[in-house]
Amino acid sequence: MKRMKLWMIPLAAALFAACSSSDSDDPAPQPNPTPTPNPNPSVESSYTALPTGAGAYRDACLTLEFKSAAPSLGTSGKIRIYTAAGKQVDEIDLKDVAAERTQLVNTSLYTTAMDAIGSRKLGAYRIVNYDPVRIEGRRVTIKPHYAVLDYNASYYVTVDKEAIVAEAFDGIAASEWTFTTKAAPSGTSVTVGERGADFRTVQAALDYAYDCGRDAAVTVTVKNGIYEEQLFMRYNNNVTLRGESRTGTVIRYDNCEALATGVGSSVSSLPALGQPIQKSGGRGVMLVENCDLLRIENLTLENTHGSGSQAEALYFNDNTGTGRLVFVGCDILSAQDTFNLKGYCWFCDCLVAGDVDFIWGGVDTALFEKCEIRSVNGGYIVQARCAAGKRGFVFIDCSLTKAAGANSKEVYLARTGGTATSDNVTYVNCRMGTHVAAAGWLAPMSPAAADAVNGWKEYGSTDAAGASLDLSKRLAGSYRLTQAEYEAGFRDRATVFAACSKGTEWLRE
Repeated sequence: MKRMKLWMIPLAAALFAACSSSDSDDPAPQPNPTPTPNPNPSVESSYTALPTGAGAYRDACLTLEFKSAAPSLGTSGKIRIYTAAGKQVDEIDLKDVAAERTQLVNTSLYTTAMDAIGSRKLGAYRIVNYDPVRIEGRRVTIKPHYAVLDYNASYYVTVDKEAIVAEAFDGIAASEWTFTTKAAPSGTSVTVGERGADFRTVQAALDYAYDCGRDAAVTVTVKNGIYEEQLFMRYNNNVTLRGESRTGTVIRYDNCEALATGVGSSVSSLPALGQPIQKSGGRGVMLVENCDLLRIENLTLENTHGSGSQAEALYFNDNTGTGRLVFVGCDILSAQDTFNLKGYCWFCDCLVAGDVDFIWGGVDTALFEKCEIRSVNGGYIVQARCAAGKRGFVFIDCSLTKAAGANSKEVYLARTGGTATSDNVTYVNCRMGTHVAAAGWLAPMSPAAADAVNGWKEYGSTDAAGASLDLSKRLAGSYRLTQAEYEAGFRDRATVFAACSKGTEWLRE
């Protein structure tokens, strides 16, 4: 896949995207947003550079607004950032930006078109592809590598003249473009947004939460906007990530298996340029490793890649088997493999959309309660890879729907994860559209015959209008719970999570 030299996104989105052009136009965090002085007053400058002066976001992007024709990106030359004392802290090589983008694998060599995200205090990093420089009309947006800037510090930027091709542009030399970042926030409640917030990116706020203490209860409030970001958390407990509005706060990114192989994992050291990355950061938008009580509310999380390649919105990887994840009032969207889940997960009043067993993983218990489960095409909803005897994936009072314009293929409630694991999936009092196959489940099932604990189970299934479904054509070996079994194991969220060693007090709307 060729890297696009001109990264074009709709103007409305650009005005709100994380590290979008609006960073440097923000009057609130830029108390002195005057353009960089022209070092040669007798020659009119061909551009305006921002940020300048004091008050820049530590995680802001840099912009050059050209005054005449739209610029283009060069295929050589470098953009560098230095401290006021002259120490280089970042470098973007336009040769890397212009190069063909190949799939990120464990042996990929680290370039300046890759980034390492994650708290520097944590000492674990997610290696990802990213677009360090993009063009929108006459504006060039430069995204520094993650965490190269510090709080309350002064910097200058240099740009080689061949890095950006523009009329009357001869590069930017030392001390021509300077700015100072604002001081660090304080407290356990921070904001992310375009104006007057503590941070411009969600990732920086999540890392601030870790830096407060891995078990500190921190709330991150994300203002309405579109945040084009890949996210990473590890050993970061008791964090609440809350959007200003469900559809107005959108965290999204285009990532997939074709761009970054595997579900993803972190590395313990920053790779040097030209050295193997060791582990791919994976194909998802958000990678979470061994976190407990992560609560996400009132926002949209989306992998925008589309169909044709695995593309999770979230991989919740919990090697302890006891981590807890909560989503309340959210839209979680993808076209394939939307969730990969482990541990204990609860989703309440959410829309989950995807295709090709888009809810999957090796959970102890994952409950979807009062959710819409939307198939964007034919395929399968769940693939469970659970240990025998675990509750597995449970759906209570959910609506199973199919997206407008989806293909006419039938949808199955689940397909097997393989005989080495148990296909523990239960639908309770769920409304199912006509897109759901009469057989319900795609053979074979593990174990071959289900019961009240293991395998594929249903109770109280209805059509979309609420009328009882005829289950006589369901796959042989699947199971219909009795009233007593429903009451004992599935009547409400507390009952479903009864085996959780950390109790059920965390299951609050």
